[in-house]
Amino acid sequence: MYCLTGIFVKFLTSSLRFPGFLFASILTSVSVAQEHTPLQVSNQNPLVKIFALPVAESAKILEPTQESTHISVDWASNFTSEFNSNEFVFVDGESAQVNIRWRYGFDLWEFGLDLNFSRYSGGSLDNFIENWHSWFGLPNGGRELADRNQLRYEYIRDGMQQLDIMEKHSGFGDTRLTGAYQLNNTGRFDIAIRGGIKIPTGDSNKLLGSEGMDINLGFMLGDEVTFQQQRASYFFGAGAIWTEDGEILPAYRENTVLYFHGGLIKSLAERWQLKLQLDGHTAFYDSALRPLSDALQLSIGGAYRLNNDLQLDFAIVEDVVTDSSSDVSFHLNLYNLF
Repeated sequence: MYCLTGIFVKFLTSSLRFPGFLFASILTSVSVAQEHTPLQVSNQNPLVKIFALPVAESAKILEPTQESTHISVDWASNFTSEFNSNEFVFVDGESAQVNIRWRYGFDLWEFGLDLNFSRYSGGSLDNFIENWHSWFGLPNGGRELADRNQLRYEYIRDGMQQLDIMEKHSGFGDTRLTGAYQLNNTGRFDIAIRGGIKIPTGDSNKLLGSEGMDINLGFMLGDEVTFQQQRASYFFGAGAIWTEDGEILPAYRENTVLYFHGGLIKSLAERWQLKLQLDGHTAFYDSALRPLSDALQLSIGGAYRLNNDLQLDFAIVEDVVTDSSSDVSFHLNLYNLF
């Protein structure tokens, strides 16, 4: 865990140069970390992450006047090349995204704000991933034939180039306002309705946003009672997203997308938890190619309570449906409740 933490800290301080006061404000808060919370991961495919695909959140909303903050980093490597008789897509590059999610409880309601900062580049993970595949006898999918550590996002349809991005860039993405309402809170079958509106504040020319407004609405269900003796819990959530066409491949969009989350959380010791999670969604694009179609990913990770104030989540995320999401992404999340 120390090595993984070090990698992300180095990335934040040297590559993103993101303001350090955001982390300082978290580290100086006094609180008790919330237990059994889902991993806040999402599909890091650069052609998908521009939309308002919500992360899994707790089925218990915050108590009145409570606040919580999540600061997370998702570092992803993408490589895929696929074509058919009238389509071609090529995605090769790395992305890193810092997400800041703030929530505030009010009676049975919860309100929030999501901000993000992304960086796209050729990166440095190609050699590591090829060695990883070699060790476990896994295919590289043609990664070894492409230029090392390059950045190229390209899509061609009916002989016309629809997207071509080759230069590294960074910046703030779209802003999301969130809301939630507690339907049931008994420990067994906690249910919360969760939704949000994405405001197009990011630059679509740099894949920092879609230039369209998105609305999502869904539910989260959690059960911390059924398997209490085993010190385990489970959760499930699902919903729908309604999206505007925007400026990224607008002629080939699917404007209604369904999504789901499901997972298990097991307490291993006083400070440690194991977390397994599946996240999936239907296609954002009208395409027969896998990188633009339905997606399913598996997250394997856990949580470590640093002290009574802070909890650190960490995970490795792999694509279950090949090429539908990132080859691999590394997730780190610092969580605070106050």
